[in-house]
Amino acid sequence: MNALHEQFVVEARELIQQANDDLIAAEREGFSEDRIDRVFRVFHTLKGSAAVVELPAMGLVMHAAEDLLSAIQAGRVGATSLVIDHALGCIDQVAIWVDEFEAHEALPAEAGEAARKMADGLRGLISTQGSSGAGAERMAARGRGQIPGWVERLLTSPDMPKPAPLPPLIAFCYEPNAGCFFDGDDPLEVVRRLPGLQLFHMESSEALPPLAELDPYTCNLRLLGICAATSAELAAVFRLLPDQVRVFEIPPEAGPLPRHRSDVVEATALTRAVLEEQVLVLRVSRNPEHEAGRIGSAMRAALAALRYGGRGDLGENIGRAGAAALSKSEPSVLIEAIDEALRLLMSETDDSAGNDGEGQEPTSSAPRAHSVGRSIRVDESRIDALVDLAGELLVVKNGFAHLAKRAEGEIGGYDLAHAIREQNEVLERLTGVLHGAALQLRMVPLAQVFRSFPRLVRDLSQQLGKDATIVALGETIEADKTIVDLLFEPLMHLVRNALDHGIEEPEQRRVAGKPEVARLTLQAARRGDRLIVEVIDDGRGIDPTVIKGKAAEKGLLSQDDLATLADERAIDLIFAAGFSTAAEISNVSGRGVGMDVVRATIERIGGRASVSSKVGAGTTVSLDLPMNITLMRIMVVESGGQVFGIPMDAVSETVRLTPDRISRFKNNDGFVLHERVVPICSLAELMNLPVTDPVDGGVRLVVVAEVAGRTTALEVDGIRDRLEVVLKPMQGLLANARGYAGTTLLGDGVVLLVLDLTELLP
Repeated sequence: MNALHEQFVVEARELIQQANDDLIAAEREGFSEDRIDRVFRVFHTLKGSAAVVELPAMGLVMHAAEDLLSAIQAGRVGATSLVIDHALGCIDQVAIWVDEFEAHEALPAEAGEAARKMADGLRGLISTQGSSGAGAERMAARGRGQIPGWVERLLTSPDMPKPAPLPPLIAFCYEPNAGCFFDGDDPLEVVRRLPGLQLFHMESSEALPPLAELDPYTCNLRLLGICAATSAELAAVFRLLPDQVRVFEIPPEAGPLPRHRSDVVEATALTRAVLEEQVLVLRVSRNPEHEAGRIGSAMRAALAALRYGGRGDLGENIGRAGAAALSKSEPSVLIEAIDEALRLLMSETDDSAGNDGEGQEPTSSAPRAHSVGRSIRVDESRIDALVDLAGELLVVKNGFAHLAKRAEGEIGGYDLAHAIREQNEVLERLTGVLHGAALQLRMVPLAQVFRSFPRLVRDLSQQLGKDATIVALGETIEADKTIVDLLFEPLMHLVRNALDHGIEEPEQRRVAGKPEVARLTLQAARRGDRLIVEVIDDGRGIDPTVIKGKAAEKGLLSQDDLATLADERAIDLIFAAGFSTAAEISNVSGRGVGMDVVRATIERIGGRASVSSKVGAGTTVSLDLPMNITLMRIMVVESGGQVFGIPMDAVSETVRLTPDRISRFKNNDGFVLHERVVPICSLAELMNLPVTDPVDGGVRLVVVAEVAGRTTALEVDGIRDRLEVVLKPMQGLLANARGYAGTTLLGDGVVLLVLDLTELLP
């Protein structure tokens, strides 16, 4: 995919999400002027972008969506749920097409027919053409005052027909922004859509620079014309461009009026102007790698202009010349063909009007500046490379510490060790700052995932016959992009479960004295270096008695275990694989394959999932996550003659056990810790390594870990250190090996295997 197409895909997805947000908000709060302008601009930009990458089906749908918004703004169509459904359906279809375009750089063959049906459906909601009073006032305000000389020159131009009585006339002066092509605007297409266009003239808004300095992608045009229409009708076309347009009402006594013409545009003059622009584009020296694209673009523009001007007969020669130019990557033959067409057109028409350059209104000599954003997009691979380099500095820092220890053991090496330690402190500070700055490049706001859920809640509420709203708190908190990307699926499961199982029917909520509109809350907060994300509902809550009954029915626990199981521990069983309390399976939830996936996904990235609930009041599911997954705190342990790393997030404490504290429980060693029985597993046995007998009077050293909601004691031979390391994924033959979270380098150059206790422990 070329750079232009990649940029289109990225920007289209951002615009689609913005439209989703505004449409959902409009359904709740109505369309304010600012909100409808934002949605209008999204649709307009998507339409222009679709034209740039040649996706006419998408442009057709966006054009119909613009018409629908015009009708809403004019008050002829209400912002009802039905209308919002159609607008959201339009956005959904565009999102599907963007995915298709990213995968295949083309839309499916049936896209054209689907676009026509969708456009017909959107326009079917519109009873009459909307007006644009606000836009008309803005344009008229810019054009108040004495009618300028260029209007009189248009009225008295030799190209004007004999006068004829017509409705009130409007003169317009449209000066597109210099960067309009990059905004998805096509000035000539805008003018073509003007109602009742009687006369059109195009000229340069500023003096053209030397040919070698000419940028064909910078718009340098002033478009003048006269329409037999009202200001409001013009404003409907210039809806998003009022600050680039001035309009003047022409009184009947202003001069001769043009009679109505079957071709409302002075097509020949327009065609000539377009052809001249293509010649300029082709004559500018450009990168040979882009020559074919430039030739093809100029040929298509010239052919379209000739067809539009009713001179398609001249296009045959240009088509042949364009094919020859493409085969040779040499534009000269196409330039000659376009020049020949221009000579024929000029010989057929009077060229005296529109070329004398007189009467142009004074314009600012300062160039128009493109709108510059405050943020840039950076390729993720570049950020990863920077993070990797900063990680290497951490390895060097650990190496300094190792050298210092070695130097202390050498005779007379104390001074050397002291100097190395001083330098190590400086290096540690610098690497910490650098690595922190590098990690910040990967930090993105949680809003990127939170903003998807208002639409999900709306659609599921309608499907389930419930009324619910969702509130997001802490959207501006940032976390590693990988964490944020992985959050969507777990949060989607939690929200769907809350709506299906937690939220009551409207009648049940009324009986319980609750508001009919249920409330879901997505809440994020930082606690130290951890990210806490909670999904809270005000529904019926989870009944631990029901949970225990289902657990007994599925044989998850014995009756004796259930009898002593605390309510908060019972509720935690919802994370067990295949567990569900739903009486019926729906297409939303109820199969018991959601909550265990949530916990597994969260624990895979070093997090923990927990649940709390109160019957009749609601449920809270909490996700405790690291802020990033590249930097990890580990405990270095010895077992079976090898060294391993254990993530500190899973470690709750370490304990030295004397033989009298160890008992046999269900054919397994264990001990009592905080009034709970904790089983003991030997790390050496789990790793198929030689098991050494306990020394020091039979004292056994265990690391107590909390994994998947269970507490397990991992027996090790010794604990070496606690480090902050950069974790690298397993590669090569070990890439799919279970039980490993990744690798890191120690200061002495040894590769340390970091264990994934979720997969390793039985």
